Amino acid sequence: MVDRISTSGRYDRLIADVQQNLLNYNRLTQQLASGNKLTSISDDPIAAVNILNTGRQLGQIETFSANVELAMSELSTLDDLMTLATGYLSSAWDKAVQANNQTYGNTSLEALKVEIDEITKTMVDLANTEYNNNYIFGGANTKLVPYTIAENGDIIYNGTTYDNPDYIRQTEVSDGVFEVINTTGDKVFGYYKAQGQDADGNNLFTDADGQTVVEKIADDGTVTYEYEDGTAYQGDTADLTAKEDYAGVMGALKKLSNSIQKILDGNSEEGYAEMNATLDMFADSLNTITTEQTKFGGVYNRLEMTTSTLDTNNTNLTSYLSELNDIDLASAVTEWMQAQYAYQASLQVTSASMNMSLLNYL
Repeated sequence: MVDRISTSGRYDRLIADVQQNLLNYNRLTQQLASGNKLTSISDDPIAAVNILNTGRQLGQIETFSANVELAMSELSTLDDLMTLATGYLSSAWDKAVQANNQTYGNTSLEALKVEIDEITKTMVDLANTEYNNNYIFGGANTKLVPYTIAENGDIIYNGTTYDNPDYIRQTEVSDGVFEVINTTGDKVFGYYKAQGQDADGNNLFTDADGQTVVEKIADDGTVTYEYEDGTAYQGDTADLTAKEDYAGVMGALKKLSNSIQKILDGNSEEGYAEMNATLDMFADSLNTITTEQTKFGGVYNRLEMTTSTLDTNNTNLTSYLSELNDIDLASAVTEWMQAQYAYQASLQVTSASMNMSLLNYL
């Protein structure tokens, strides 16, 4: 028994073939135009999910690479500044050693004081360096000038202090891995205050025996003086001397300048004693800067290794993404031409079939 196909059924089959060939041709045309195997998720859902995940990972790597590049650039600037600081510090230290031999006359001492004061200003300029619109040595206060020089000569640090853990600025260099990229000015350069204060903001003085005396001001304005153990100070307040508060490079430079001034003012014994004390301060300051520089040198080296890892991961993921989604141009062109021929052929067959009439069978 022979099945009979109606004219309507034959036309439906021909049109369906034409549409299928057109869809295949359009799909291959879109692949050639975009260079991608998948033009929609429905083409291959599993591959589409892998492509999305791989693209997300590549985007993360791009972000991490940018973070690492910026961090390395800032750390390089930080290292250069600390190298300059050690150079100026060493120069001042050498001059302090020479002056401490007590062979300089007043003229030489005056010239030395001018030079030390200029080095101090240079140190302040280094400590106030900006990078990428941020003050490097301000801790977390990157928009506030770290150091100011008061009219009385105080070298005041305005940034986040090193003993405050909030000073840390860090950057994410890989998924969940952060690197600290900053330090603070008070750690590297120190500070100087002619009038020291305790934790409560009370002014500190020293008596004739060198003991610390605390000035306390009551709410009614009454001023009293007492020792740190709470014992009242019974001496003459005129005998009290403001207790300096200082640390680091800034403290060493300012103390050296002050000691020279005392010698010039005729107080040689006290002046040379203070000058001799600054030698240890210079040594400690140089050690502090070197330690910080070494620490961040290690961070820089880790970031270099991180860069290598990120580059390797980027290469591998890019290759994997290419395998998932990039077309083979030669094969794609061949398939596209075959699809074009098939589509044209189906159009010709359909056209010829639709032109047939009863006369074709007579």
